[in-house]
Amino acid sequence: MRRFLIILMDIAFSSGNVTGANYRAVYDFEYTKDSINSIIEKDILYLEISKNSSFCFSYYTYYTDSLRNTPDGQAIWRKLFSAAIAKDGTNATSFPHKRSTFMVTKCYTSDTLCIKDMIDNDVYEYIASKNEFHWQLCDSTKTINGFEAHKAICSYHGRDWTVWFSSDIPFSDGPWVFCGLPGLILEAQDKDNLFSFRLVGLMSNQEPKKNWLGNGKKTDRISFLKKKYKYLENLTSIFNAEMGTNIPENKNDTRYLDGLEPDFKSK
Repeated sequence: MRRFLIILMDIAFSSGNVTGANYRAVYDFEYTKDSINSIIEKDILYLEISKNSSFCFSYYTYYTDSLRNTPDGQAIWRKLFSAAIAKDGTNATSFPHKRSTFMVTKCYTSDTLCIKDMIDNDVYEYIASKNEFHWQLCDSTKTINGFEAHKAICSYHGRDWTVWFSSDIPFSDGPWVFCGLPGLILEAQDKDNLFSFRLVGLMSNQEPKKNWLGNGKKTDRISFLKKKYKYLENLTSIFNAEMGTNIPENKNDTRYLDGLEPDFKSK
């Protein structure tokens, strides 16, 4: 699936001429679903960067939604799903399916983030603050994709993160909700090695993708994360009932259910 990417590191940031242009940063996003059985899920995130804002989302989720929302797309998806099940049984993953469902909009002139996310087919949206990132800059440096990267650490909503950013790329931004450093975040890893983000491409982008969902149900971060946790606890049985499959539940390592922000469990 990753072969669709033709990555072009084609931006001459040394000229400083980035005003008004649109760019796309592409990240590999990996998250552990079962460390006992070494089950790692993989996603590709697009960070669409424009003059005044950015928009981060999963390529796979965008593709799946785009397919299923076309006139014949639902039938096409069903055909691909059935073929994948016939070939690989309940371990099938080759059919188009959503990965990360969060969509994060950052307005560069605002201190807030707008986050949309989904539980089943319901869309929710809430606001978070950029000011909750308390970065500590470190002395360490390394080269990533030809850029000099600097290390920074912080604790954010229940996880300790180490990130590497480059001031050679003058965007105070990064994958997911990350922001607030003097340069684009190139890599991020949590202390427990459950989640990682890694920049794999950066290119000019003449047609940035836009938020394709309508207005969501207004909520707050903690309420949403609690509701989604309960949904994910029962997701396998829900999927089996809807699709007529018999996928076994993962009872070995369920830390992934806590998500990127596990502090909701103590609220």
